[in-house]
Amino acid sequence: MSDKKDKKEKELKEREHKEKDQKNPAEAEPSRRSRKKQNTHKAILHQAKVLFEKEGIGNVTIEQISESADVSRSTFFSHFASVDDLLKEISNEEINDVFDAAEKGDGKLTVSALLKQLNDDTYPYPYLSCEVLMRGILSKGESNFAQVDRFLRKEIVTDKSYANTLEEFSSKELSALILGAFFGLIFQKMINDESFTNPDETSVTIQKFIKYLQNQEELS
Repeated sequence: MSDKKDKKEKELKEREHKEKDQKNPAEAEPSRRSRKKQNTHKAILHQAKVLFEKEGIGNVTIEQISESADVSRSTFFSHFASVDDLLKEISNEEINDVFDAAEKGDGKLTVSALLKQLNDDTYPYPYLSCEVLMRGILSKGESNFAQVDRFLRKEIVTDKSYANTLEEFSSKELSALILGAFFGLIFQKMINDESFTNPDETSVTIQKFIKYLQNQEELS
């Protein structure tokens, strides 16, 4: 049902674009150019992700990305100043997508919803996701992942279900425990060379851990 709905929405949008171009011929050409540029930008990002995941960030060149995306080297540079610039956009895109998608779930952004979305978004490109994260953490300045940590701390303090646990641990410590548990599960799969095919394998465990932290009646 979801696929059919997405297909219908896509067809409707394409029809609307076409009708708009026909009604406004003067604006049609810039509109088409803009859509083409956006599609090219997305294609470069997608192909770069595929190559980075397969070969590793340090083993992929601009030429390989350009060839895979079927664009020229000059076209690549019209979208990105460098590979580092592209990686920065991938990193920002991942974090923004996690927040956006998690909030759309049931209309409320929670610790559980955010971690589920983070888990689901990690699975298509697990090695790339972890490598981009580590590059951000080890670089000077604030990592964009810091906003995830800030959200978790704030939500833990305001969510009454963590009240008893907060008597023993600070929100900073609980955020570290939750993120540590999540990445620990991901890293364990990598250590054991396990495939990333079913997001539920780690999602179910991390959700149980979050519920455990929420439902503590007494810690001693």
